[in-house]
Amino acid sequence: MSRSARLLGLDNATPEGISLAVKLATLIPAFSISFQLSTTFYMIFIAEQLGNGDYLVGLGMVGVLLMIQTVVQTILDYPTGALGDTIGHKYVIASALLCYGAAFWVTSLTNPLSPYWMFVAIYVLLGVGISQESGAWGSWFDNNYRIAMPQDQERKQYGVFQGRLNMLSQLTTTAVIIPGSILALILQRTWVFQLQAVLTVILAIVVLRTINDLPGARPEKEERPSLSDYGSNMKEGLLFLKSSRFIGLLLLGELFLFSVGPVWGSLLLWPFYFSYLFTDIGVSGFRTLLFGPLAVMSERAGVLAKKFDPTKWVPRFRLLGFIGAAFSLLLAMIVIVFPPPAEPGLFYAIVIPGSTIPIFEFPAATLIPVFLTALLFIVSSLFGGISGILTQRVLIDVVPNKIRNGLYSLRATLIVLASLPLFPFFGWVTPEFGFAASFLWFFVITTIGTILIWLAFKNAIPKAKDLEVVEATGQEDIEIIEVT
Repeated sequence: MSRSARLLGLDNATPEGISLAVKLATLIPAFSISFQLSTTFYMIFIAEQLGNGDYLVGLGMVGVLLMIQTVVQTILDYPTGALGDTIGHKYVIASALLCYGAAFWVTSLTNPLSPYWMFVAIYVLLGVGISQESGAWGSWFDNNYRIAMPQDQERKQYGVFQGRLNMLSQLTTTAVIIPGSILALILQRTWVFQLQAVLTVILAIVVLRTINDLPGARPEKEERPSLSDYGSNMKEGLLFLKSSRFIGLLLLGELFLFSVGPVWGSLLLWPFYFSYLFTDIGVSGFRTLLFGPLAVMSERAGVLAKKFDPTKWVPRFRLLGFIGAAFSLLLAMIVIVFPPPAEPGLFYAIVIPGSTIPIFEFPAATLIPVFLTALLFIVSSLFGGISGILTQRVLIDVVPNKIRNGLYSLRATLIVLASLPLFPFFGWVTPEFGFAASFLWFFVITTIGTILIWLAFKNAIPKAKDLEVVEATGQEDIEIIEVT
């Protein structure tokens, strides 16, 4: 077994399987580096521009922009997924990266006097980019993995690799958080956005040169894909939703469970961080300390997932996972017992030797709630990672290759669509009633999703018999499998 195969968790891999895994394990961390440099302060920067220096004042307008982004993403997500199935995944991934690059560049040009349409343009570009990227990386890998690794029938090596890949992504994200904040402190935030624009364009070129399909991964046709092929893929993907009770209930459960995710990540996460940590350096330092253990949990999730039966354990781990019902309830309790202070008070700081530039600073007043929050993030990420890998081990053999990108994108589309009314709702609830009220609502919504996922796994699980749909009805011949 080669060193690469051993590092990626592929115990009995073919040369094609190793090559496939190495490509994804290189490109995903590269994407994380180029995209994550500014995540600590990106939304806060936009809110400050709109609020004339006060991010809390601009938060409401950011909520409107996020709704615009979400509408664009929802409209285009499934069509661009079907487009990836039709013309090839590398083209939609590269196009997505170019959209991200344009969004970062326009962001670097904004200031508090910029017209609102510039901010709308940024979030439209982000919505278009996300819609194209959605499901494309995973679809390309899953389609080719089925060809390259036929001996991994129970998909246990697949699960271990997914854990290692998540770990690599977390580590590279961690590695750029503090450098991104330091660059923003020394050279200004706008310079960081311009650097990201350049990096995403370079990565788009790399994707076009390296992402290719193995023979049989996609339908082989002598002529170029036509508009009718595109329409056929879209139709078959939609019809697949009602091909079995398992698929219908699983996707409905995920719709409830994950609908709060965009609200958490785009609207509440950064104000929540800043309410306890107060500064860019404080937030980036906390994220750096947090992502180390999270990376370990991601890798362990892939290994531990080998021990569990998806039909029994996916619902249980979804209940305990990140942004799940237990997570939301416990986070609400932390906020109730330890509310955010009005002033940070005394700061502890670690500076670069020989300078006054801090690499980490921490308000003493919030030590206990920040520690408890970090512990909750770490533990729940392990359960969430295991449940995600177990679910994907099932879906890799349930979804036909021909419509995989479209179906994966459709999952994201439905989730985003469900989150649309939640943005204005939580944009109103959080300023009026606080973070605790929002997290209690998270608890209610995610509990419904967990119950639906539990009902889904009570039904027979279909398996795609061929690598593509063979009937125009969208419900191909299926066989019932034991999932282990």
